[in-house]
Amino acid sequence: MKYSTYKKRDDSTGFLFWQLSTLWQRKIKEVLTPFNLTHTQYVILAVIEDLQETVTDINQKLISDISTIDVMTVSSTIRLLERKKLITRKLNTTDIRAYSIVNTKNGSNLLIKAIKEVEKVDRLFFIEDTKIFQNQLKNLIKSNRLE
Repeated sequence: MKYSTYKKRDDSTGFLFWQLSTLWQRKIKEVLTPFNLTHTQYVILAVIEDLQETVTDINQKLISDISTIDVMTVSSTIRLLERKKLITRKLNTTDIRAYSIVNTKNGSNLLIKAIKEVEKVDRLFFIEDTKIFQNQLKNLIKSNRLE
């Protein structure tokens, strides 16, 4: 491209990452469709499930911070997951004006099945040395996280 500093599009790390991300997301969408879940819904259910092991009061801001999904998207997705009876809101133990978000038994059971399929995709898709790749991704996330 004549306006770019790159001679070829494959020299652009951002473009390569875009392609990789798009291909991976397509495969994830494919395995989540039978569960009637979007990738965003899946991630939010998984974050809630993980947090339930150590956190008493889970709120939308915490879910947003961990998942890096913007708060408005988390909010609308939480409402949808609640309508699907996959999550519920319980009274917060420290603030009676607030609610804590938890997965329902149906939500947890669906997530357990979906995780198996998503992890299969990850194992097949990321065939490189995953520990090195994961460390590189963690470093990039850490250096670019908005806090």
